[in-house]
Amino acid sequence: MGTSSRTQIYSVAALAVLAVLWGAIPLFVRNDVPAVGLVGVRVTFGALALIAVAAALRKLVFPKVRRWRLLLSGVLLAAHWVTFFQSIKLTTVAVALAVLYIGPIAAAILSGPLLGEHVAPRLWGALGIAGAGTVLVVQPWVQMSQQDGVGITTEGIIVAGISAALLTALMLVGKPIAKDLGGLTMAIGELAVASILLVPATYQAITQYSEFMVNFLVLGAFFTGFAGFVYWEAMRHLPVAVVSVIMYLEPATAVMWAAVLLGESPNITTWFGVGLVVVGGTVAATVSREKDLIGVPAAL
Repeated sequence: MGTSSRTQIYSVAALAVLAVLWGAIPLFVRNDVPAVGLVGVRVTFGALALIAVAAALRKLVFPKVRRWRLLLSGVLLAAHWVTFFQSIKLTTVAVALAVLYIGPIAAAILSGPLLGEHVAPRLWGALGIAGAGTVLVVQPWVQMSQQDGVGITTEGIIVAGISAALLTALMLVGKPIAKDLGGLTMAIGELAVASILLVPATYQAITQYSEFMVNFLVLGAFFTGFAGFVYWEAMRHLPVAVVSVIMYLEPATAVMWAAVLLGESPNITTWFGVGLVVVGGTVAATVSREKDLIGVPAAL
């Protein structure tokens, strides 16, 4: 097994673990902190944690290339998270997730013409399986039938759609940056830019909701800073389509976290959907080892 193949396998494994951990994020955000404030503390503490680590390792550098794209990625990140949290306020979590995860599919489709990546046919099947599984997990039709005229709005669906589009753009813009600068510099750059944009919201969250400081630190330093580094480091070595499939584990495992830690009881359809997501991820992991999967990225 060549070095490249081993790197791809490790990247898939790291990304899968990350997606499972990200599924636990709702456990840290079930509070009264405004959505923009939560995003602010995420990116701020995440940036500070990575800057400290990079400085300690003497790997803190100011990039000489792709600066404007790094700036753009930070803006896209902040806008994506703010619109996603806002969509949850305007509609149900299930509907927001169902719409949001159109984003990875769009990124996979556009990775060919924009990044020059060749996607193996079986990977399209894996993407379809994972996408279908996610729909069965979140079951937006159940949420709709249970609503009594509020909670599901056209505005909420539109905002979730905007968040999905921003996620697509972030994946496509960020891939070449991470490939050139490395996952650490990429994560620090985008988080630093996003934190600057959200300084007022961050200050308000820290001063008015200090009782959640431990949650803020864990959410920012671990689930955002360290996780962002792992995500972009994996993105360097994997096609966007593979990353898209693996990340469908996030909403799927959120159900399992809720069942284990919150005592929620998913129905059989939900567990079937989780199984489909796992199958899709497994197929993507095997396809990622094929030598002809990764093409030479074109300039974005």
